[in-house]
Amino acid sequence: MKVLIVDDSKALRMVAAECIKTMGHEISQAENGQQAIEYVFENDVDLVIMDVEMPGKSGFETTMKIRAMEGHDWFPIVFITAKIDDDSFAKGILAGGDAYLHKPINQLRLQWTITAMERIYSMRQKLQVTQKDLLVANEELKRLSLYDQLTGLANRRNFDETLHSQFMLAKRKKLPLTLLMCDIDYFKLYNDLYGHQKGDNCLAKIAKTFESITNRPTDKACRYGGEEFALILSETDLQGGLCIAEKLRQAVVDQDIQHQDSKVASCVTLSLGLVTYTGQFKEETKLLKAADDALYRAKENGRNRVESC
Repeated sequence: MKVLIVDDSKALRMVAAECIKTMGHEISQAENGQQAIEYVFENDVDLVIMDVEMPGKSGFETTMKIRAMEGHDWFPIVFITAKIDDDSFAKGILAGGDAYLHKPINQLRLQWTITAMERIYSMRQKLQVTQKDLLVANEELKRLSLYDQLTGLANRRNFDETLHSQFMLAKRKKLPLTLLMCDIDYFKLYNDLYGHQKGDNCLAKIAKTFESITNRPTDKACRYGGEEFALILSETDLQGGLCIAEKLRQAVVDQDIQHQDSKVASCVTLSLGLVTYTGQFKEETKLLKAADDALYRAKENGRNRVESC
């Protein structure tokens, strides 16, 4: 443990330090309450041995300050005092103390008290590990709730949240916002011919193409549902959106994923609908509908193409 001994008596600090060192713990010292507060603020501490009667801040005042400063990070504080009356004991416990030792120090009792505090230290260490594991698990749950497990792209919930926030930002700052809706052409026929495992592999390959096209952290590639994908491009005008859409369409063709039952090509292709917000829509649902309409036209006009609204 990292043990801090706080006492205005150097002799008492030295006696306590020698006793605790024999138990294998790391010792630091402070000669008054203010030094103790500053030390705890700047360093990790596992146990504090605190004198009650000190010049300036008393041990009780120092302890209350430390407890308020450290919040939920609780480590044991053991008071050393010549006062053994019930009122002093109660004040110490209410101030945030965990145990009492009487002056002059009985080294054997000090060592047994440290042994008891070691149990608290061990439990505290285990709790900290559990808390870290819980944080990691919560982050993973959050990631799973926002990303599609098959493709690794943002899922529908993530898409909805991002589109709303980006639309409000574009509306407030009067910036362009481009939305692409994409559909794999004749994907049901692909699944029927090659099987669902091949279909999943195809979706994963298309997702990697999206990731390779989107370089900015503000761009969001999403699996909208089934074989449909979406791409949210912040601060991107119509010309920039068309350029990215065409790059995406061509990149999918260049992968040459064979699709014998496609009615537009011998490989997997994309149909893309695109719309750029420049202030013409009052809400993001209108933007989404416009992109869907453009995607519908791309399919009606022969697929494997980009249509804008």
